[in-house]
Amino acid sequence: MSATRERLLAVGVTAAMVGALLSRRRVAQGLLALSRLASSAAASPTAPLSGCLYRYKHPSWPAPLQAFESPAAHAHRKYCVYIGGLTDGLLACSYVEALGAALDERGWSLVQPVLSSSYAGFGCSSLQRDADELAPLRHTHTHTHTLTTAAAQLLRHIADREEGDAEFALVGATPLSAGSHSTGCQDAVTLLRTAPPELRCRVRAAVLQAPVSDRESQTVEQDSDGSRGRLLAEAEAKLAAGEGEALLSQKYYGFVPISASRFASLVGRDGPDDLFSSDFTDERLAAKLGHMGLAGQRATAPSHPGLRTLFCFSGGDEYVPPSVDVPLLARRFVAAAGGAENGASALILAGASHNLAKPPRAAGEFVAAVCRTLDEI
Repeated sequence: MSATRERLLAVGVTAAMVGALLSRRRVAQGLLALSRLASSAAASPTAPLSGCLYRYKHPSWPAPLQAFESPAAHAHRKYCVYIGGLTDGLLACSYVEALGAALDERGWSLVQPVLSSSYAGFGCSSLQRDADELAPLRHTHTHTHTLTTAAAQLLRHIADREEGDAEFALVGATPLSAGSHSTGCQDAVTLLRTAPPELRCRVRAAVLQAPVSDRESQTVEQDSDGSRGRLLAEAEAKLAAGEGEALLSQKYYGFVPISASRFASLVGRDGPDDLFSSDFTDERLAAKLGHMGLAGQRATAPSHPGLRTLFCFSGGDEYVPPSVDVPLLARRFVAAAGGAENGASALILAGASHNLAKPPRAAGEFVAAVCRTLDEI
């Protein structure tokens, strides 16, 4: 066993033993030095990410969800919630470990939620459901809950745990797998539009990594047999018949059962998932992204203390059609969010792939950009 693994094992065993006896806050204070050791080990590209896995649940939900918080023990009151894309769960992108270590150095904890839409669950879910699971309303009167609340519920869980003393940042990410794009970005946008004002006031930053249009990305993916058009027609017919939750006859990308409503949202025009398309007018983009700036937030949450939003584009994104002028689109997104005076900015990572797997420098440049954004709060 390597020295690094031995140190991490010692941290995990010690945290578990002490955690059985003491409260979370006392554990955080008492194990802070050990946490620093684990974070140092995690900075290695091959080291595992240490953390604490826990459940969170709304009273109306039939079962809890889970979140993984890093480092394993800390005294931070600031939390960066990392939201992956379709098919994603924990460790969605290759830079997550480095991001966790960099955040810890700046007094932020990294939180990775496992939503009901994670992995192959997205086909029967929605952006609103994700947002609810992250930041829901205080009172929910339905067992199905509208699912932007999972995200909201996570924020509320942490805020309640910290006795109201917590701030948040959102990083909407793009996944490692092909065919699944920037749903983490769409989740962040949806959460900041629909979560209760008291929770949105705690969100001080949002970083959208590769905010790509799912609809437009379909044009760069092969559809030699025309199945995409047939499935969209089937989905629209089911929606017209009031059968939006019915599954389509063919699985999405061959392995994910998908409902008519979710397929139409991802592939059709101007649905809930269609937030970043370049063919929208400036007015339509403002309607979709206007709340991503401070003025937009204060329109419904007047006491919001400030919001920084970074649209981070990949200059070599394989899911962006060649016809899209990425620098122009970046400027349009910033303008739609209210401009620099409202905390919005954009960055293009030259030559970077969709998920920042290449070139080798891309992931580090993105982590540095996240840190700069948080440092501006």
